[in-house]
Amino acid sequence: MKPISNPFQNSEPIESAILDYLEHELPDYHFEDQIDMPFVLELLTDFPEIDILEEIKNFRWYYDNAPLSGTSAQRLCIRRWIARAAGRSSYSPIH
Repeated sequence: MKPISNPFQNSEPIESAILDYLEHELPDYHFEDQIDMPFVLELLTDFPEIDILEEIKNFRWYYDNAPLSGTSAQRLCIRRWIARAAGRSSYSPIH
Protein backbone atom coordinates (compact mmCIF):
# COMPACT_ATOMS: atom_id res chain seq x y z
CA MET A 1 0.00 0.00 0.00
CA LYS A 2 1.38 3.38 -1.01
CA PRO A 3 1.69 5.88 1.89
CA ILE A 4 -0.33 9.09 1.68
CA SER A 5 1.90 12.03 0.90
CA ASN A 6 1.94 14.96 3.26
CA PRO A 7 0.70 18.08 1.39
CA PHE A 8 2.55 20.26 3.91
CA GLN A 9 5.91 18.66 3.29
CA ASN A 10 8.06 20.65 0.90
CA SER A 11 9.91 18.24 -1.37
CA GLU A 12 11.13 20.99 -3.70
CA PRO A 13 14.84 21.81 -3.30
CA ILE A 14 15.30 25.23 -1.73
CA GLU A 15 17.27 26.59 -4.69
CA SER A 16 14.34 25.79 -7.00
CA ALA A 17 11.92 27.53 -4.66
CA ILE A 18 14.16 30.62 -4.54
CA LEU A 19 14.60 30.69 -8.31
CA ASP A 20 10.86 30.33 -8.81
CA TYR A 21 10.19 33.19 -6.40
CA LEU A 22 12.73 35.44 -8.14
CA GLU A 23 11.30 34.68 -11.55
CA HIS A 24 7.58 34.85 -10.78
CA GLU A 25 6.99 36.70 -7.53
CA LEU A 26 9.55 39.48 -7.15
CA PRO A 27 8.21 42.54 -9.00
CA ASP A 28 10.52 44.09 -11.64
CA TYR A 29 13.18 41.41 -11.16
CA HIS A 30 15.02 40.69 -14.41
CA PHE A 31 15.38 36.93 -14.13
CA GLU A 32 18.13 35.25 -16.15
CA ASP A 33 18.55 31.52 -15.59
CA GLN A 34 22.24 31.56 -16.57
CA ILE A 35 22.99 34.21 -13.94
CA ASP A 36 20.45 33.47 -11.25
CA MET A 37 21.26 29.79 -10.69
CA PRO A 38 24.90 30.52 -9.71
CA PHE A 39 23.72 33.61 -7.78
CA VAL A 40 21.31 31.57 -5.66
CA LEU A 41 23.83 28.77 -5.10
CA GLU A 42 26.39 31.36 -3.97
CA LEU A 43 23.91 32.91 -1.53
CA LEU A 44 23.11 29.49 -0.09
CA THR A 45 26.82 28.71 0.27
CA ASP A 46 27.87 32.09 1.69
CA PHE A 47 24.96 32.40 4.13
CA PRO A 48 24.04 28.86 5.25
CA GLU A 49 22.46 30.10 8.48
CA ILE A 50 20.05 32.46 6.69
CA ASP A 51 16.70 31.45 5.23
CA ILE A 52 17.37 33.03 1.83
CA LEU A 53 13.81 32.69 0.53
CA GLU A 54 12.34 34.27 3.64
CA GLU A 55 14.81 37.17 3.43
CA ILE A 56 13.94 37.80 -0.22
CA LYS A 57 10.28 37.91 0.80
CA ASN A 58 11.15 40.31 3.62
CA PHE A 59 13.08 42.44 1.11
CA ARG A 60 10.08 42.55 -1.20
CA TRP A 61 7.57 43.62 1.43
CA TYR A 62 9.86 45.97 3.33
CA TYR A 63 9.91 48.06 0.16
CA ASP A 64 6.11 47.87 -0.28
CA ASN A 65 6.18 45.31 -3.08
CA ALA A 66 8.46 47.48 -5.26
CA PRO A 67 12.01 46.87 -4.02
CA LEU A 68 13.67 46.90 -7.42
CA SER A 69 11.91 49.67 -9.31
CA GLY A 70 14.56 51.82 -10.90
CA THR A 71 17.41 49.65 -9.62
CA SER A 72 19.92 48.32 -12.10
CA ALA A 73 22.04 46.36 -9.60
CA GLN A 74 19.24 44.06 -8.50
CA ARG A 75 21.31 41.09 -7.41
CA LEU A 76 23.65 43.35 -5.48
CA CYS A 77 20.69 44.84 -3.59
CA ILE A 78 19.45 41.37 -2.68
CA ARG A 79 22.92 40.20 -1.64
CA ARG A 80 23.41 43.26 0.58
CA TRP A 81 20.00 42.69 2.20
CA ILE A 82 20.93 39.08 2.98
CA ALA A 83 24.41 40.06 4.21
CA ARG A 84 22.80 42.56 6.61
CA ALA A 85 20.44 39.84 7.82
CA ALA A 86 23.44 37.63 8.46
CA GLY A 87 25.12 40.47 10.35
CA ARG A 88 22.07 40.82 12.59
CA SER A 89 22.08 37.12 13.40
CA SER A 90 24.69 35.25 15.37
CA TYR A 91 26.55 34.68 12.12
CA SER A 92 30.27 34.25 12.45
CA PRO A 93 32.02 33.25 9.23
CA ILE A 94 35.09 31.04 9.51
CA HIS A 95 38.01 32.29 7.46
